[in-house]
Amino acid sequence: MALFGFKSKKEVEEEKRLAAQQAAQQVVQNNMTNLSNLSRGSQMKFAVPYFDVFDPRFMDQGVPVAVHGMIVYSIDDMDLFHQINKNEAFSDETFQNKLRGQVTKYVKGVVANAPAEAQIPVVHLERKILEISELVQKYVTPKIEQLFAISVRSLDITSINIDKESPNYRQLKALTSDLERDRVVAQNAVAIDSMRHQNELNKEMTGLQSVEMLKMQMEDQRERMRIQRDGIEMNQEQQIKDGRYGRGMGGMMSGNPMMGGNPMMGGAPAMGGMTPPAMGGMTPPAMVSTQYFVGVNGQQMGPFDVNTLRMMAQQGQVNVQTQVWTQGMPQWAPAGSVPELAALFASQPAGMTPPPMGGSTPPPMGGPAPTL
Repeated sequence: MALFGFKSKKEVEEEKRLAAQQAAQQVVQNNMTNLSNLSRGSQMKFAVPYFDVFDPRFMDQGVPVAVHGMIVYSIDDMDLFHQINKNEAFSDETFQNKLRGQVTKYVKGVVANAPAEAQIPVVHLERKILEISELVQKYVTPKIEQLFAISVRSLDITSINIDKESPNYRQLKALTSDLERDRVVAQNAVAIDSMRHQNELNKEMTGLQSVEMLKMQMEDQRERMRIQRDGIEMNQEQQIKDGRYGRGMGGMMSGNPMMGGNPMMGGAPAMGGMTPPAMGGMTPPAMVSTQYFVGVNGQQMGPFDVNTLRMMAQQGQVNVQTQVWTQGMPQWAPAGSVPELAALFASQPAGMTPPPMGGSTPPPMGGPAPTL
């Protein structure tokens, strides 16, 4: 009991005990509030002060680089979080200070290794923020989650600053510019050589394809001519056969009294002196059209008939400038100058370039097929 307004020793101790109890309860309440906030998610900015980054090609040229970024995290497993972060007086500030120290250490290591691991030139680090952020997420995120029992929602680099006033930066910039220029020149030279080689191959393939196409068409034309010739021969044989058969029938009729013939006279004269039509109504064989030789790519092709040349003209394989020759021509001449062939090119676009001709020698009059 207090005497004259003074508290007894017992009362003072009781007040201290109550105050300590209230303080402890406040700490617990604050911790619960902070942890509740973390479970919903929290973010923290971090900064790595200037440190030297080296290009693996020039290890004596350290360039000062500073990095800034942000991490967003949350607590998904509260029990595991308490187990790993054994801190009764937990506060958001103390936790973030601890977290910030580890994040900056790991981020610094990733940026320092980026030139060697990701082949990112030091002078280009400022322009490669996305690539470096991917490296940070790949290597730093798993370590932070394991170390603090948190879930990292994002870990991004927001800026990278290079000290462009440093002597090492200026020297490294000059060296890498020369290397980049040499690399571009070498790449352009390789590309030009590749294009030239490809163009030469294309020209060779185009010429070979044209020659092969003409050879195939020549073989096809020969086959059609053979079939036509066989048909003509068959028609002739059939006409001969039919003629013999008709004469035999005529002899039988002339020697048979029942058919009006007189065996003594050897047969009656034709009516009105007219010649009877051919037996079987057979059509005489068609005339074979003129055959032309064609000069393409210094090679002699053919011979081809007019119908085949018409098809080749429609496909653009021959044109008015293509050299041709046939029996009766004194020398090779452009197809457009031959009256029989000029009409084939009426619908062909003007200005078409003919296949290249080798040196051609005019054939002799009435001689064999010409040689280019």
